[in-house]
Amino acid sequence: MRAEGAGRRLSVVVVDQVLSGASNILIALLSAHLLGTAAFGYFGMILVIYAAAQGVNRSLVGDPLMVHPDDARHRAGAPISAALIVGGAIGALVAAIGGVFWWLDVPMGVELVILGAGLPGLILHDLGRYLGFATQRPWRSLWLDLLWLVLILGVVGVLLVRDVESLPWFTLGWVGSGVAASLLVFAQHRPRLAGGRAWLRERWYYSWRFLLSFMALQGSTLGFSVVIAVVAGARAMGAVRGVLLLLRPYMTFQTASVAAGVAEVANDPDSYRDGGHLRRTVIVSLAVAAVNAVILLVLPDALGRLVLSDTWDATEALLLPACVQILALGLIAGPRAHLIGSKAVSVTVPIDIASTVVTLVLGTIGVFIDGAYGAYWGVSSGSVLAALMWWSALSIRSRTPARHSVEPTP
Repeated sequence: MRAEGAGRRLSVVVVDQVLSGASNILIALLSAHLLGTAAFGYFGMILVIYAAAQGVNRSLVGDPLMVHPDDARHRAGAPISAALIVGGAIGALVAAIGGVFWWLDVPMGVELVILGAGLPGLILHDLGRYLGFATQRPWRSLWLDLLWLVLILGVVGVLLVRDVESLPWFTLGWVGSGVAASLLVFAQHRPRLAGGRAWLRERWYYSWRFLLSFMALQGSTLGFSVVIAVVAGARAMGAVRGVLLLLRPYMTFQTASVAAGVAEVANDPDSYRDGGHLRRTVIVSLAVAAVNAVILLVLPDALGRLVLSDTWDATEALLLPACVQILALGLIAGPRAHLIGSKAVSVTVPIDIASTVVTLVLGTIGVFIDGAYGAYWGVSSGSVLAALMWWSALSIRSRTPARHSVEPTP
């Protein structure tokens, strides 16, 4: 029954990620059609800032919560309070920057103020999804994503009827609908909001390591983008950005797949020996990766141009190495979830950083050899080596059962 329940939960996670990915694509398409070219670009920057804030909160609150699922069950108010603290701090910074921009009459001032004011709610919505995974009730995460989708569609419908093509109004609709959807978290968990700072201190042993991994990944991505732009030019940079856009749905799925796998192992420590959750995560992740890769390889030019416009011609040449990367990421999901779920952060963080460095180095070498094409083969090769690192670490860890846990406190 336990295996059957895990299988059903993983199925719900897959459905949730399909919905989440489709929602993100829909919002991008709607913003492209409702807003002008410049406003569409500015809204893309709003999404990038939100993703960065989301990543910081996941490192400090979401990921440690997945490793300690009892916190989600028995004292959900503490991590929820912690997320509101983190979201409030980042939101205040974003709103302050927006206020300065607004005062100086710089673009995005109003939008940044709106985003900053709504960030605590948006962060809470994302944490609610993690609470659903941690408590092995992923349908709660699904309801959160579905509610936000319904609300934003309602808002966009109103904007269309009133013929409003304003970036501030579109941003307000997106942020406001997300904040409204986040209120469902309170109905789902009925938390007593207290102990957020204490919880952050208590879980700092884990959170700073997750944050270090996140910062290493973001830093390497930025550095790699600069290298491509400087060495290979804007066209090569556009091609790589196009591939990353096409890979986003699978990256979103992989993040949730790992989170769900972490929760399964953390809730069932004996699974480390029987490997049931590992097999399920690997099979599902590889299956979704294979389907995604096939779709990319057979994607008609007409559809590719519809999604990426003129960037499609340069991006199409990179699809084969991109598919290799997807399959490698599918292989990584299982061992990564298994090791993090067993609290082996002293092992996982060095692998995260080492694989990031290897991928950056190989990608940079590829840029000098053959521009964007060489760069992406370098990135794909780095992902394959990263998969080997994760499976090697899992194999070594499985032979030393007495050292599974690195929990510093009872």
